[in-house]
This record gives sequence, structure tokens and C-alpha cells, in this order.
Amino acid sequence: MSNDQTIMQRDDNPHRLGPMINRGRRWNSAVFALLTVSLSIALAIVVIEIVLRFLPVTSSMERMPVDENHPILRFPLNRDFVYSTGWNFQFVNYGRFNNYGFVNNQDYARRDGEKALAIIGDSYVEALQVPYDQTIQGRLAKYYEGTGKVYSFGMSGAQLAQYLAMSEYVRNEFQPRGMVIVIIGNDFDESLIKVRPGLHVFEKNPDGHSVRLVRWDYHPGAVEKILRHSATARYLWNTVGIREITRLPQRLARGEGSYVGNTQREAPEERLQDSRMAVEAFFSGLRHRAGLDTSRILFVVDGMRPHIYSEADFERAKGSYFDLMRQYFMSAAVQWGYEVIDMQPIFLSRHRKDGSRFERATDAHWTGVGHQVVAEAIASSNLFQRLCRCAQ
Repeated sequence: MSNDQTIMQRDDNPHRLGPMINRGRRWNSAVFALLTVSLSIALAIVVIEIVLRFLPVTSSMERMPVDENHPILRFPLNRDFVYSTGWNFQFVNYGRFNNYGFVNNQDYARRDGEKALAIIGDSYVEALQVPYDQTIQGRLAKYYEGTGKVYSFGMSGAQLAQYLAMSEYVRNEFQPRGMVIVIIGNDFDESLIKVRPGLHVFEKNPDGHSVRLVRWDYHPGAVEKILRHSATARYLWNTVGIREITRLPQRLARGEGSYVGNTQREAPEERLQDSRMAVEAFFSGLRHRAGLDTSRILFVVDGMRPHIYSEADFERAKGSYFDLMRQYFMSAAVQWGYEVIDMQPIFLSRHRKDGSRFERATDAHWTGVGHQVVAEAIASSNLFQRLCRCAQ
């Protein structure tokens, strides 16, 4: 028998071909099943993406690059945005990034000679959650109408170091007649932590007893650029709030009562020392960078919300990190000659009067009512009254 015939006989052996055929069929079935599942998932994602594009999903909050030529973090210019929270869009707000890339319905004019009042802060001034007319800047703009303009410069994640850089930027670009700087519970120690690319931070000098202001440059990567344009990614990350859910285990481990003023309650000495160092560096550089006399700069310091609504909670909040640092900051500001508004007794008085609360249960930022109370306090300040008198 020839070799070819032997090979043919071996190949035609049903005891050998059967298992091979079965394995081939199983392999084909597995590949087909995998392809079916993959295509089904891809189709579902496409359908979800299309549907979400017709719903008020939070817009792409992309930020412009930060480098030597563009030193301040801003949003893209001249764009409308949508901000929403909750899987079912329980809260939706619409706003605008103006011609300078800040959240404000009015455009800014460079050195236009008007008696401008600048408001500087973090996400509380950015106020994505609040309609413009209900924000501090929107309300003050009405009070100040006919006198000048109210320009706001808010950016999520900003802190004392960023406020210092922003005050210099605002001075060079707009030369305002006055500044209001809003101080929140996490503004102190986060001045020495790189929380978000594009922000300025205080960096310790080798001696360990002083700091210097440094810029953390930012250029968005390819993945970030792609995700910005996905409604599904934005819905999960921003609207549903997965980014906050990722912090939940850490919060639970510390305990719900471990936060006061949206920052950790604990006040170890090292944390306090670093925070005081940041405060001193801030005040040491502010007047020079802002280019304004101390009488033309006003500080608004937040209260220990929501602990102020209950006597028991308020007692427990005493001695917390925010309690100690807010007192330290206000004392230092007065010593440097600045006007300070402590919002804690003002919020407390309004709450006792009509039961008002100034934040939502799921969001520590000021609501429209909170912004109203703050705007009224600013309007009654020496700075605001002085600017109004000067215009007459």
C-alpha cells in the first residue's frame, strides 16, 4: 500500500475525524457566540449613546491647556453648557462659558475702564449648579448696574494658591476696582496638594518652613479627548456621579461624621502647620499680585454647613479642622488689614428665621438661596458701598 493510501486511510478514520469535527464545531459555536455578544453590546452602547445625546446629559466640561502662554485654567470660549445630576436628571441647569472661558452670561472687556468688581473662587463661584441670575455674580450685577460690571472667576478645585495666581491674572487683564475672594473649607491644605492638573499649588521649599507658588501645566491626553465627546461617559461620570461613588469607600471608612465643611474633620498638628503656612504665603503675596490696596479686597468665609442647623451637630463641629482654620484665616486677614464677612452667623440667623438651608442634601454647594444670602452680605460690605459711592 502506498504512503498516500495510508495517509488517506488514516484521515478517513471515523474514530479520528469525529472528535476533530466536534472540536471544530464547538470552536465555531464559541466564536459565533462571542461575536454575537460583542455585537449586541456594541449595538446597545451605540443605541444608549444616541438616546443620551437627546437628553440633558452634563456637557463636556473640557478645560483649555495651561502652560507658560496660557497660565490660568479656563473653559473653552463662547459655549453653552448643560449641567445635570442624578440618573433621572432630577436637577438640570443651563449656562454659558463666556468670551474669556468663565461661567458667566456676560462677556468681559479687557481694561475697558469700567469700575469692575471681580469675584474669585472655586466651584462655589463657578456655580454650575445654579442659574446665572441666582448666583452671587448675577445678583450683584443687578445691584451694580449703572455703576460697573461684576466679573466672576470660578474654577472647580481652586484653592488659596490658585486664588493668588488668579488675582494676578485678573489685575493684568481687567484692572478691577475691587476683589471678592470666597473661602471654602478645603481651600487650606489642598493648596499644597495637586488635586487637578492646570491649577497652581504651593510647593514646600527645601527648608520645609516656607512655600513657593508653582503652576501645574496641563495638556489633555488622547483618551480624555475621546471620552469628552461620549455622552455615555459623561452621563456615568458626571450626571450619575460615578466619580463621587469611587470616593464612597474612603468616606465610609472614616465615618459620615468625619467631615465638616466638606473636608476631613481631623486636625492633626502637621496638617494645621501646613495649612497655616499656606495662609501666610497667600497673604504675603496677595497685595502685590492683586495690585490693590487691602481696603479694596473682601473675603467671604463659608460657615460649617450643614452642622449649623443643629445645636448638637454644631457642638460636634467645634474644634474640627475647618473650625480651627476658618478662625485662623479670618484672624490673619484682619491683621493684614482686609475686610472679612463670616457667613456662619449670617447663615445661622437666616435659618433660625425661616428654616432656610443653603445646600441640597446631595450637594454641599450653595443653592440659589445660599447665593442670595451671600450676595446680600457682599452688597452690605464696606467695599461694595465704597465702589457704589465712588461711581456717583
